[in-house]
Amino acid sequence: MLKKELEELFGAMPQMVKDKLQPVMDNLLERAAELDEYGSKDPDYYEEEREDIMKEVHKVKYLNDHWQIMNAKKNN
Repeated sequence: MLKKELEELFGAMPQMVKDKLQPVMDNLLERAAELDEYGSKDPDYYEEEREDIMKEVHKVKYLNDHWQIMNAKKNN
């Protein structure tokens, strides 16, 4: 569930961002897959780990947003 959401989010990012952040995105996808598989056994763990993963996802989104802003300024 979470892994699929992250795959869609990361898939929509420009290739340049993907190239730079691929190791981070791969790690987050791996953690999300493990969470999806084992998280239902412990709801408290699921919520804590999901929150930690989402903090890292927000950092990736932040970098993507800034790359797009810088790219837009460069093209104008």
